[in-house]
Amino acid sequence: MFKRCFYVMIIGASLFFQSHGVPFLGVDYLQADTIEGGKKEIDGLKVMTMVSERDRGKDHSISTSWKLTEKGNERHRAKYTEARKHYKGKDGFNYKSVIRYSEPPKIIRRAILTWNHTDGKRTYWYYLVGFLDPKRANNIERIRTQAEVDFNLDDYVDINLEEETHKLIRSEEYEGKTCYVVESTPIKKEIKYGQRISWIDQQNLIPLKVEYFDKGKKNWKVLSIKWQSISGLWFWKEAVAENVQKDYKTFITIEDVKVNLGLEDREFGKVALQKRKY
Repeated sequence: MFKRCFYVMIIGASLFFQSHGVPFLGVDYLQADTIEGGKKEIDGLKVMTMVSERDRGKDHSISTSWKLTEKGNERHRAKYTEARKHYKGKDGFNYKSVIRYSEPPKIIRRAILTWNHTDGKRTYWYYLVGFLDPKRANNIERIRTQAEVDFNLDDYVDINLEEETHKLIRSEEYEGKTCYVVESTPIKKEIKYGQRISWIDQQNLIPLKVEYFDKGKKNWKVLSIKWQSISGLWFWKEAVAENVQKDYKTFITIEDVKVNLGLEDREFGKVALQKRKY
């Protein structure tokens, strides 16, 4: 009886504050009751943990197309296939991936191997036509295509949970979905942005929009994402990253998604980079 009265008080307070245009974080705690299986409180770290631990399958392969425009004019295009295996912390890894470029023609034999470690470190190897063996790289800035130069996934999207602090600042509607709005601040100075704010769909635990701010806390980039469900798992379908300071836009399209292929560990080693698979 007390619990029911308490919820009625919370809902009443929520309606009062929302009718006066004031965000009411108590709604987040109430909604967490269904998401967390009885826990009444939720914070930014819990939200981003649920996002990070969302089921992505054991492995997947995708085809990704990129287009970079400047002031509305197309500048660069690229395309690659990626195979990724999720380790979920096993042996100290979050995931391993191999990217093989098929466009533009001059880099058709370029491949990149990434090991994403649970401690936030990333290990890279790359292979180019004419190389006898794959090469180790501290970063892959010079290996990426020009289409990825303004917004690449390693620096802006595939950020490990522990590399930022997370604060739940409110709940609100975005494109017809009730979202958690979470402010994430990098711990490491190496991360390019100074802060990001994510709109997380509360039902599916996927980000619909992310706003990035530079080190001076000025608006910098805005990522908008449309999703597709493949075998009950969520993957990007289309995304646009707009650089509001330079009038760049990066268009990303995901196609040919395949999940739970049974990819073996050996497919994510240095030797595998030399094997051409398209």
